[in-house]
Amino acid sequence: MTKASPCLPALLALSACLREARTSEGLGLRRLATKLGVSAQALSLWETGKRAPAIEDVAHILGFLRVSPAEYNRVMRLRRQLDDPVSIGSLDAGSASQRRALEELAVRTFEWAPHVVPEPLQTPEYIQAIAQDAAGQVDLDQAIFEHQVRQLDQGWTGHRTVLVGAAALVPAIEPQLQALRAAADLPGLAIRIVPPSAAKQTDPFTIYEGRGKVFTVALRHQDNIIFVSEPDAVQSYRSTFKALERRSVTCADFRSP
Repeated sequence: MTKASPCLPALLALSACLREARTSEGLGLRRLATKLGVSAQALSLWETGKRAPAIEDVAHILGFLRVSPAEYNRVMRLRRQLDDPVSIGSLDAGSASQRRALEELAVRTFEWAPHVVPEPLQTPEYIQAIAQDAAGQVDLDQAIFEHQVRQLDQGWTGHRTVLVGAAALVPAIEPQLQALRAAADLPGLAIRIVPPSAAKQTDPFTIYEGRGKVFTVALRHQDNIIFVSEPDAVQSYRSTFKALERRSVTCADFRSP
């Protein structure tokens, strides 16, 4: 089995902790690097999550900065987690920030949405329909407002390919399809529809491709999000995405039943 790349979400969390530990002591990056006896470039790569520091380097930094024992243990657990190809987080603010960091670092993103249109692409009519289906009598204005707030937090960077299952359009087919056709013309965004006959029984997933061909798969399961970086599992999801893409059609070519 191929050796796994460092678990990217854990690497991002670790880099943030190292940066916060330094800045809380009022030390500049170059000054700390000099005191540690490492290059400023290496320390910068560690603090930006572009390179994984050795566990000895993490211990050296934390010891020099005299972080609390609780913080030391927490950060060291993050470093050990880098070697674990699976990371699980709850769908809370911390997990959301990890996904946001993945979005910002990804050069390409591939998303399979078989059941629900991704939030940044949903129309008000679509939000109303799924809100009514989910909760019966709901405050639709509030639902739309909350959706718009989440949209602001999900700005997309890099190139993104989104495969939407035809079943996902059902709550409001025509207005949603028109919106997807318009969005498909945006630069850096490719949207395709997977007809029911071609859609596999596959749960939704997102593949993030970082620099250097480092891939992370994000899977949502109930109240958790699972990040997978194990190469064989990643390759399986990439193959599934390519198979779905081959069977998909453009938004302009798709015709609703």
